[in-house]
Order: sequence, then structure tokens, then C-alpha cells
Amino acid sequence: MNSFFRLVKWQLLIFQKNGLLLMIFGITAFNVALLYFLKAGPGIDRLLVLLIYNDPAIIGFIFIGFTVISEKDQDVLSPLFATPLNFHHFLLSRIFVLSLLGTIGALTVVVCAKGMSFHPLHFSVGAFSTCVLFSIAGVFLVGNTSEILHFLLRGIPLLIILSLPLLNYYRLTDLGVFEVFPVQGGLSLMVNAFSTSPNSKAIYSGPIHSDSLTG
Repeated sequence: MNSFFRLVKWQLLIFQKNGLLLMIFGITAFNVALLYFLKAGPGIDRLLVLLIYNDPAIIGFIFIGFTVISEKDQDVLSPLFATPLNFHHFLLSRIFVLSLLGTIGALTVVVCAKGMSFHPLHFSVGAFSTCVLFSIAGVFLVGNTSEILHFLLRGIPLLIILSLPLLNYYRLTDLGVFEVFPVQGGLSLMVNAFSTSPNSKAIYSGPIHSDSLTG
């Protein structure tokens, strides 16, 4: 356990050195500013859900690919395989750090937009699990990719497929098949975190719609 937390600290130092922490902070600051300027506009709650879903999703997916490809280019990963360091632990620590940063970013956006009128635990678990899933998807995709642009072009269809449960939320569809998507659980937890008393649907999935946020 101590070695894992040392890896977590190392990942944070790597992110800071590469400017990734600043980039992640910039994404969160942009989302907060967007909500601030549009807070009086119609459909702001729907926009909030899109932002809090995209924040951990993008941070998990894009940044896992960006860091791995950058380290491939710098020939950092090859020496790593020659050390006693367990590469799986290294990868898990990176997913953990990205998921933690994504969760903090999403929480920041929600607190700035809604104050503390939500259930932080439900929301945090939903955001964290969403970031973990998208990070794993990024790892799966980046294995055979050596360029950032190639990774992004291959990743767009995957991001769209994984985000299909949003169609049910926005009432564009009402398909039960989306409820078994892995990301449905995290989305349900985040949306149901705004209800006055999260019900059993908040535990995993279940149908959610755009009126859940104001529930």
C-alpha cells in the first residue's frame, strides 16, 4: 500500500512537471466560467449535467492517452519495464490520480453552480467511477497508437458510444439497452445526487431524465 501511494505521489509530480495539472485546472475553470455566464439562461441544468459528465470523462480518456503517448515518444516506458516496478501498479496509480483529479474538477463545477444542495458522496462515487471507466477505455485504445492525433481520431467514435446513455437523459431516446452500459451507473449516481432523497436507482442505474436534476 505504501508503494502504491508513492506511485500516486510520483504521478502527481509527473503531471505537474508536464503541465497537465495546469491543463486540468484550465478545463475546470472554463466550465465554471461557462456556467457563470449562462446561469440565467434556459436549460442551464441540462448543460450542468453535460459538463459534469464530460469533465471526468475527458480527463480520464484524453489525459491517459496523452501521457502514455508522450512517454512512448520520450522512451520513458521502455526503461520502466526493466525495473522491479510493477507496471500494472504504475498504470493503476495513474488511473487513480486522473480519476481523483476528474472528481475534484466535477465537484468544483457543481459547487460553483449549485452550492451544497446535493449529495457529495453519491456524486463523488459517480464522477470517480466515470473517470475510471473512461481511463480504462483510453488505456485499451492507446496500446496500438503512437500519435496523439491518431488516438483522438480513433477515440471519438468510442467516446460517442460510451456516452449513448445521455440520449435517455435528454429524452431523445428511451432505450432500456443503454441502462446496461458501464457508464450508466456513474451517470445515474451523479444525476440522482441532486434529488432530495436518492432512491435505489442511484445505487447503479435505472432510467434517468432531464427532470432528475431539479427533482
